[in-house]
Order: sequence, then structure tokens, then C-alpha cells
Amino acid sequence: MMNTEKYARSWAAVLIALGVGLLGVASVAAFTIIRDPGGSFDTWVSTEEGQGPEAAFTWSSDGRRVEFRDTSTAGDTDLTGRLWDFGDGATSEKANPAHKYGENGEYTVSLEVTSSEGLTSRAETGIAVEPGSDSSGQGELGMDALVDSVTTSVERVAKGIGVAVLVLGVFVVMVMAGGRLLKNGVRALRPIPERISIKVRPHDLERELDVGFVQQTYAETGTGAPDDEGFPAHGVDASREKVGT
Repeated sequence: MMNTEKYARSWAAVLIALGVGLLGVASVAAFTIIRDPGGSFDTWVSTEEGQGPEAAFTWSSDGRRVEFRDTSTAGDTDLTGRLWDFGDGATSEKANPAHKYGENGEYTVSLEVTSSEGLTSRAETGIAVEPGSDSSGQGELGMDALVDSVTTSVERVAKGIGVAVLVLGVFVVMVMAGGRLLKNGVRALRPIPERISIKVRPHDLERELDVGFVQQTYAETGTGAPDDEGFPAHGVDASREKVGT
């Protein structure tokens, strides 16, 4: 008996320790997330690849002669190549080229840069050239680059929401499991007396009431002695009728 009680108390202590441990881990993790939600998000949903290059350039014209200057950012790696398209069929791979157009008009100029990891970015703009006019401007990211950037951001946010839901589910499971283990451990240390439930059918209850009435009648009048089952020899109705008279 002593060994059984000792085993039960040891098992209860283990359950309590496990419950407290799960609740403690969940609490520490929740506090860490609340203190730095952004850092936790970046830890869960880190970018799979480094920051790529972002193409950009400026230009200034003097009549038909236009000077270009590369202002692209390399990102996490170095730029290994660039390609200028001046819109009139001419190209260049220089960093800061100058180009003289043969005819007046409007041209679409683009610059595509490539990183050492093979990532590319493209910027473009429209320029107008004519003799005796000076102007300047800058190139902007092309539509394809903007679409790719938006798509990447949406995918990252969607992934973050999925991870957040998963983490929340793990927290809920940990809290529920920890609370249940702790409750069972405490209950094992102080066991609750078992309850015994007895179901009584209406027929049995009515029979018990009739037997009690007959026994009381016999005790008061001395007539209608009950038989072996507790009913009067002449029936319950006869005893009740006699009591009424």
C-alpha cells in the first residue's frame, strides 16, 4: 500500500512539473513576441535570398547630346554588369556613358544591371531631344520590377500570417496541455472522493411509495397486514378506504 501511494505521489509530481514547464515555456515565448513582434516575424519568415540590386540613373541633355549617370544600388552583392539601351538601336556597357542622337524626337532609355548572384533590375524613362534645348531627369523602375517587388511582399506577408497562425495554435495546445497536466497532478495529490450515481426508474419509485403508505397504514390501524412483499392482504385500496372511513 505504501509503495502504491508513493508511486502515485511521484507520478503527481511529474505531472505538475510537466504542466508548469509547458506553461512557463509558453509564457516566455509570448513575452518575447510581445516585446519585439517585428524581430520575431523576421526570424520566422526570413528572406530566402539576399537583397538584389535596384537600377536607377539620371540624365541631362544639351541639344541632341545626352549624358547618363548610373545611380543603381547593388544590394547585398556587387554589380557585375550593366546594359544601356538608348532607344535608337544603340547600346552601351559603360557606367556613365554619353550618347548623341542623330535625329530629334522622343526616345525610351533603359538601364539593366546584374549582380554577382545573377539578380537583375531594370530602370527606364522617356526623354525628348532637339537642338537648342537642355533638360534632365531620372530613370525609374520598370513595371516588371514593381510587379515582382509587390508579389514578393505579398508572398512574405502571407507566409508570415500562416506562421503566426501555426505559432498561435502551438501556444494554445501548450497552454491547454500544461493546464491539464497541472490539474491532474494536483488532483492526484489530493484525490477527490468518487461519486456513485444510482438511477431509479419511475415504476420502482412508485412501488416504494406504495409500500411505505401500506406500512404506515398498518401501523396506525392494525388492519391490512402486509404480505411478504409489503402489500396488505386485501390490497392497498382496501386499506386506504378503511383509513378514509
